[in-house]
Amino acid sequence: MVLDYARRLRALLDAGLTNFFWQPTSNTTVALLLERRAASQPDAPFLWFEGREHSIGAVNRAVNEHAHAYAALGLSRGDVVALAMGNRPEYLFHFYGLAKLGVVAALLNPNLEGRALAHAVESCSPRHVVVDDERLPRFGALRRALGESCPWRLWRDDDEPDSDSDTLARELATDFSAALEGQPHHDPPSTAELTLDDVKAYIFTSGTTGLPKAAVVKHHRFLRAGRIMGGITGTTPSDCVYVCLPLYHGNGNIIGTSMAITQGARLALARRFSASRFFDDCRRSGATVAVYIGELCRYLYNQPPSNADRAHAVRVMLGNGLRADIWEPFRQRFGIERIVEFYAATEGNAETANVLGTPGSCGVLLPGKMALARYDIERDELVRDAKGFCKRAAAGEPGLLLGAIEGKNEYSGYKSERATRAKVLSDVFKRGDRWFNSGDLLKRDRLMRLYFVDRLGDTFRWKGENVSTQEVGEQLATHPDVLDCTVYGVAVAGTEGRCGMCALTLRDGGRLGSADALDGAALFAHVSALPAYARPRFVRVVSEVTTTVTFKHRKRELAEEGFDPSRVEEPLYVLDAQGRRYVRLGEAVYADVVAGRWPI
Repeated sequence: MVLDYARRLRALLDAGLTNFFWQPTSNTTVALLLERRAASQPDAPFLWFEGREHSIGAVNRAVNEHAHAYAALGLSRGDVVALAMGNRPEYLFHFYGLAKLGVVAALLNPNLEGRALAHAVESCSPRHVVVDDERLPRFGALRRALGESCPWRLWRDDDEPDSDSDTLARELATDFSAALEGQPHHDPPSTAELTLDDVKAYIFTSGTTGLPKAAVVKHHRFLRAGRIMGGITGTTPSDCVYVCLPLYHGNGNIIGTSMAITQGARLALARRFSASRFFDDCRRSGATVAVYIGELCRYLYNQPPSNADRAHAVRVMLGNGLRADIWEPFRQRFGIERIVEFYAATEGNAETANVLGTPGSCGVLLPGKMALARYDIERDELVRDAKGFCKRAAAGEPGLLLGAIEGKNEYSGYKSERATRAKVLSDVFKRGDRWFNSGDLLKRDRLMRLYFVDRLGDTFRWKGENVSTQEVGEQLATHPDVLDCTVYGVAVAGTEGRCGMCALTLRDGGRLGSADALDGAALFAHVSALPAYARPRFVRVVSEVTTTVTFKHRKRELAEEGFDPSRVEEPLYVLDAQGRRYVRLGEAVYADVVAGRWPI
């Protein structure tokens, strides 16, 4: 049955590549589909935001106003505009208005600061930067540094006036509303001139390391994602897709908004994720499909049980990052018919989806399109034979996921040609082949189902063994008193490699005790299910595990702070292997650890 599903999924992906919708010369972009929907049913509801419904005709007219405004500013096909705004309807007006002109929208993370922000803006070479008034103060220093080389446009939120920012706004940016005045509502002729090979957006991703990189998203990738994910989830015009993820992120935009437009469905948009309002928003908007990422589902599951848990119409949740330990409990508690976990990378070409609903799986290995290559963690390199070719990972063995670059399975990569080339591997399994390096370790079972193992930078070596932070985290998370956790490697003086450390958030009144009085014996008993080398050596008890805006754990900062009690305010514990428990780590014990007197 699984192999049959693999064939069906491969057929669906291939259909998406060969169908006229994805021919490079086709002009059937998502922007054109928006126009067609507006022309056929102008009064049909399309966009829900904070209790207000916008018709598809009204949305298209607003998008057209923005397109004509940008054209009046001298922008045309191939130019770049950087957007730094929060979730709201106007974000989509800007985004699709630019798309109708063939202008590339560089979707900035508005939470970036300092060097990362400057790098993101400079790397995409925008003609204009559009920022909302909430984020203007944060961008002020960069605006002054760039001088007049790039005009800035301010989008003002009339619902939330802030007189304190007026002076700053006048100094740093021109009000975009002036450009909108008197603009026509009709569809610009440029929409029909675009092809699916035109670049629609730059979405910034850090990849495995380094500063943000601008991943290239062409119109065909945007359209294809909506069609394929819409097909897998069975999304139809009677559905409503709920998006609370930031629109500068792939799951929120490439998946969420594209699904709604390509499938003829409605779109429900939230400013941001709220665990307490998530299903209430779904109820009010009539959402039937919801998009998730990272630990979002765990935050929902950790909410106090309520009689309203199933009082919604959501039948499918689509995303990535849902751990196996809460998959079925989450689905049962909230009455979700299907969870569709998928694997994809904004800049990559290796993508698959779990169409079976197998807990913990992110899809199936698609022969000819994807491969798992054996990887040596200690040497940080692919395992090659005497002829220099890579070996494929066996069932159950973690391997580096690769995406074949051939024929229709193209790889758009990054705006930077150097960064694009760095992700391409050649002569992998045969002379002349080319593969996209995902930077992710996955494993397959004998039925070709795929399971995420770790990012290459997260997996570490300890006592001659590879330790998967994902595996350790999943075991910790199965304890009912562990609300959230993350695992990372830390260096210990006098030892090779890195040893495991975890940050935990505990349930109040649970059997594991409290932050200041952890039941170290009970925690040790729980992690004893892991191999001895994989058990965390250090434990940090925190009030919450901090995440990125896309609900991925912030491990780098935790690893840098390590287990030094002079740097860490929260309670720390260290493994006492002989006593089969964790004990409090203070200055004296810390001194023993770094001096090699405490067995690690």
